[in-house]
Amino acid sequence: MVIDDIWCHSESANKLARKSKRLTIIKFLITGIPSSASLTYLMLSLTVLLLYSSLLFPTQPQESNVPTPLTAYTRYLGALDNDNFDSLFAGVQYFKTHLTRLSVAVRDSACKEFMTFFFATISRHNDMIWEDYDLISKFHDEESRRSPEIKAYVNALRRNGLDLYTFGRLYYIDQQPDYLYRHFALHVSLAVREYLGLRTDELAAGFSDSDSLLISFREVGERTIRWERYLGRYKQSVVADVAEYYYQLYLCTFLTGLKLSPVFDSEGAIRPELSTVYHEFASRYYDTHSGRLVREFYIILKEADFRWSPQVREFYVRRRIRNMHTAQVPYR
Repeated sequence: MVIDDIWCHSESANKLARKSKRLTIIKFLITGIPSSASLTYLMLSLTVLLLYSSLLFPTQPQESNVPTPLTAYTRYLGALDNDNFDSLFAGVQYFKTHLTRLSVAVRDSACKEFMTFFFATISRHNDMIWEDYDLISKFHDEESRRSPEIKAYVNALRRNGLDLYTFGRLYYIDQQPDYLYRHFALHVSLAVREYLGLRTDELAAGFSDSDSLLISFREVGERTIRWERYLGRYKQSVVADVAEYYYQLYLCTFLTGLKLSPVFDSEGAIRPELSTVYHEFASRYYDTHSGRLVREFYIILKEADFRWSPQVREFYVRRRIRNMHTAQVPYR
């Protein structure tokens, strides 16, 4: 009678038929399987039951609109006001509060997201101060530098990992050497930690004033090797592309110099110290890609009595060595 009642309340003939089959199977299973039925028959019956259940009560897939933690962090950084230096502090605090318990891969990617935001903020503020002649004049004036306005500006920089640097009469904003290392090194992979450590040392020493080297050619060569070795250890690092940038920067600078620190003087002669620097580099690092390139370059130079020659130009083109005399290079 229960089955008859269900039939009486069915809404359509199709539903009636499907329910009839389903309930017949249920009744069959409840009243018992004939003694001659096999286990195969039972399994077939269960399969049919499940099939009709899915037809009678279909489920709809649910799509989640909840962003991943990394996506949420990227959106958070994008919503911050990078005209405000304190947005950098907010970005660091969000990372430490919400992301440090996640997988190391997520933490590495989040660290890189912050670095992108960090450098974009630095670039934006440099553009702003270089166009603000009134502010620049205050930087140059000793009395104005002691004013509450300028003191507040510099304090805002320093509490957010930045500082005001100068060479000649140019002022510019850049990161404190160890800021990223202090805040992220404990939370990221060894690959990213080593990257941050290398950059900490380089930032502290400086690199150029745009056109001239502030370090020796020998040190440029050592930086080249450090980044080549880094890339050899961490090819899949989330910062491998940035490491490749620094490797190419130092390699090309080592072999061409900068505009006011060239490898060749105006007469085409090589800088006096470079014949020794190149020879020692090639001998010491003979088993590296950079060492082999420098050895090839050294042989070309030696054959031309350490002067400029068409073979030098051909080497640059063939080995894709960029002329850094016209490149925009970082100060640090």
